[in-house]
Amino acid sequence: MKLKYFLNFTILCISMLIVACTTADDSSASDSNQVTVEESSKYSVIASTPMIGEFVKQVAKDSVDVDILMPYQVNPHNFEATAKDVIKLNNADLVFFVGIKYESAGLLKLLENASKSEAALVEIGSKVDPIEFKEEDDHDDHGGHEGHEGHGHGLYDPHFWFDPTKVELAVKEIAAQLINLDPDNQNAYQSSSDAYISELRALDQELNDLIQSVPSDNRKMITTHEALGYLEARYGIEIVGTVIPSFSTEEGVAPKDLTGVIEKIKEHDMKIMFLESESPSKGAEVVAQETGVRLVSGLWVETLRSADESYVDFLRSNVSIIVDNLKQ
Repeated sequence: MKLKYFLNFTILCISMLIVACTTADDSSASDSNQVTVEESSKYSVIASTPMIGEFVKQVAKDSVDVDILMPYQVNPHNFEATAKDVIKLNNADLVFFVGIKYESAGLLKLLENASKSEAALVEIGSKVDPIEFKEEDDHDDHGGHEGHEGHGHGLYDPHFWFDPTKVELAVKEIAAQLINLDPDNQNAYQSSSDAYISELRALDQELNDLIQSVPSDNRKMITTHEALGYLEARYGIEIVGTVIPSFSTEEGVAPKDLTGVIEKIKEHDMKIMFLESESPSKGAEVVAQETGVRLVSGLWVETLRSADESYVDFLRSNVSIIVDNLKQ
């Protein structure tokens, strides 16, 4: 662990030298480079994840240059920043990130050190009235919320994108920040955010109708990782249990965690278990062997799969997979 932080620190130092050299080179650039400067005269905005990047792009449109740190299809919890990322952060006018302990501690430290100022950092998760992770009796001996603080996630569930009404709050915050940065384009930001919020409200109603089409006794789920708390809170699908506790990782799954899930499957007579594409499936496979539950793949809970996939498509696809299988 010490070696990892040492390497991150080394990358940061090297990157700062690169930034300094780049700045020096820019100051002596010839007139032939002026066109390039003009083309990049827009404000520079960075989003930590593809999901946050999608929300920013929906509001910003073409008014600012939007860049995303993490590649598509990559689990944000495993992301390692590069020297080029540090340069991007150093030049960004605004940096939007999930926060509430979603990004790794190393990346958060990088955001704080490499960004222009503290004011340039915008934590979205804390602005959406986040819900707390559920405390399950099976995990009480891990130390409750204190245990959460010591492992990856914090007290609050950062996966707010499973509730379009929470995304609406995120969009309003993004619009306010962009307007503050670039007041000349206030009308454009307000118009695009209003249009997107209307789309989100329609999506919310669509998803509610889909989920309500599932018989009430069937609205129960077992998942790999605790990432669907907002779906549960908004639409009434009960998350009976998870293989990987909210405050842990695949490596932190103890035999008693698997035993607890197995007991809940039997207690609730569960027939299926949903796998998240970004989470390891080893623990789920063990549970399936012990219980005979059918494993359902295809859910993506942490990130978008490509630049062509919208948030609306992402959520509609996930809910459709869930509903189709709960109806069986």
